[in-house]
Amino acid sequence: MNYYKMITGRQSFHLAILSVITIVAFVANIAGIILGLSVITPLLFYLPIIIAAFWFPKKGVLFAVAVGILQVGLVFLYASQTIPDLTYAVTTASFYVLVAIAVVISSLSGDLKDKEARYHGIFDHSETGFFLVRNSIHNFIIEEVNRRGADMAGQIPDDLVGKSLTDFWTDIPAREHLLSQLSSNEPVINFESVIGAQEGRKIPVLISAARLPGSQIILTLTDISQRKIHEEEINDKNRQLQTINEIIGSATTASTVRDLFSTTLLKTMEFLSFESAGIYVKSKDPARIEDYYQIDQSSLFSRITRDSGELSAEWNRAIVQFDLFVSSYRKDIPVPYSGIVIPLVTDSHRIGAMYFATERVFEFNSEDIGVLESIGKETGTAVLKLHLSEQLLDANQKANLYLDILMHDINNANLASLWYGDLLTEMVDGEARNISVKMIEGIQKSREIIRNLETIRKIQERKNELKVVDLDRVIRSEINHFPDADIEYEGTGYMVCGDDLIGEIFTNLIGNSLKFGGPATHIKITVTEKTGNGSILVQVEDNGPGIPDELKKVIFYRFQRNNITSSGKGLGLYIVKTLIGRYGGEIWVEDPVPGSSDHGVLFCFTLKKSL
Repeated sequence: MNYYKMITGRQSFHLAILSVITIVAFVANIAGIILGLSVITPLLFYLPIIIAAFWFPKKGVLFAVAVGILQVGLVFLYASQTIPDLTYAVTTASFYVLVAIAVVISSLSGDLKDKEARYHGIFDHSETGFFLVRNSIHNFIIEEVNRRGADMAGQIPDDLVGKSLTDFWTDIPAREHLLSQLSSNEPVINFESVIGAQEGRKIPVLISAARLPGSQIILTLTDISQRKIHEEEINDKNRQLQTINEIIGSATTASTVRDLFSTTLLKTMEFLSFESAGIYVKSKDPARIEDYYQIDQSSLFSRITRDSGELSAEWNRAIVQFDLFVSSYRKDIPVPYSGIVIPLVTDSHRIGAMYFATERVFEFNSEDIGVLESIGKETGTAVLKLHLSEQLLDANQKANLYLDILMHDINNANLASLWYGDLLTEMVDGEARNISVKMIEGIQKSREIIRNLETIRKIQERKNELKVVDLDRVIRSEINHFPDADIEYEGTGYMVCGDDLIGEIFTNLIGNSLKFGGPATHIKITVTEKTGNGSILVQVEDNGPGIPDELKKVIFYRFQRNNITSSGKGLGLYIVKTLIGRYGGEIWVEDPVPGSSDHGVLFCFTLKKSL
């Protein structure tokens, strides 16, 4: 019942009672005056005054004044009779006492009714459910409940009064926890539980409780259904993100397409709680139409594809043509199932499709489809990368095979050709001898190219294997490879950062000077320490034909050739620059005579000094 309607009805009842009591008091007072009992009967007016002041605090004082005036008027009305002087005194005193009592009681009653009105304003209109219960053998008998609390139970407040709260609060552990806390006179604040509404609906709530005098308990129940929905949405989002991140991680670490398929399908099946999944993808081998991988815990896919119905045909078409397709659960088909086909997409191209199916009822929403499409894109990209990696690995293996053939079989053939060339040179004279010498020079150039390729291969295969190298020993060892050359060098004791290939730098620079300057070229090697940065400066100078200015910036790049002569393939200086960069240094070329590029060449490079 509405609190304000209840108040209106109660006021009418109180007014009727007050009227009766007031009339009785006036009749008794008149009778007392007539019978000579006027000293006692005025005291009867205390009762209606007190009641009026309590029930109607705002009008209680006016009522007391009115009653007092009427009482005094009655006394003076019968003044012609013999009335004791004491009656006049009592009547006058009672007037003031009645008004004073009315003022005090009206004030107290007004405060009480204001507080009651505020209490009911909160109690009746709060969005939190309030239950005032009496703990009768743990039955929680409801004595009062507000509208929101009754709504949670699916009833109206008046129907719940007198019933047990346990009829719809069936969470026994929660009730025991509440009683345990209250037994120690501690309030219970915001613990989660569930109450059952009509039609079997469960409502998650936060419950707070406190003990009142006697055996009463006040409980507040806050409906947290929306919060739980939002929490579930957040948990779903987190699960979706976790699934996508795990699949992205597995796509990054997968070494084969099969490993990728297995991880992707298992994690996505776990995310959806499905029993059947598979992937079709275009094969990297043109001779094969498709690659196929399947995880089927219930043979569901076999039953779906063998069904001759229209839905099965649509399902198969979507898989083969890599189309998005969603199939909802239907009981009117031979094999009821829920399922989805997701294209595998990379660079806007479909390279395959993956499918998931279950025998239970499952409705795909837009978020589910969006997550699966993201998984399809990540998987498609990963498949393409793995195919490219496999192709690159295959190409590297073929390249290594060709290099092995070049460096071993062809090199061995070159050695044999050199041996026969030397024999032929000794056996012939004149023009034939000149031809034989040129043939030997060509074979030696072939061997030089092979050696350079082998050096480049070693550079690429060796990673971060640097060590301390004795630079003086390396330079002297390389000079010994050119016994007929005019090379000037003063020994030093510097140790630098390098590896076993560091000698190739000097081999190529010395060989380059002799190649373009001829056997009479004078070569000077100097090594000094650069102050301030802990580097060693190495200079290799010759008095050959020099290098034109326009070529100084390009001679170190791969396959660039000096246009002074057509010999060589431009790999030597590229190897020099690559090795020096590997050791943390840099190289450049200058003119020994500033401004004159045809009076020799000066190669300068730095190496890191090692302590």
